[in-house]
Amino acid sequence: MDEKTAETLAIAAGLEKAWANHRADVLDALATLAAHKANLPRATNAAVEPVPAYSLAPRR
Repeated sequence: MDEKTAETLAIAAGLEKAWANHRADVLDALATLAAHKANLPRATNAAVEPVPAYSLAPRR
């Protein structure tokens, strides 16, 4: 991933300070994400949640 794309992603994620102060760490995190992305299972139906929805007990 080129640095301009990484900067755009970091800013879109609200990581302006991290990008300014810890650029190498942000780039490393994005590289790790890209490496693991191929190993994530994909649902055959895009409308299906990857995990079941959680519900909270009703308040009394």
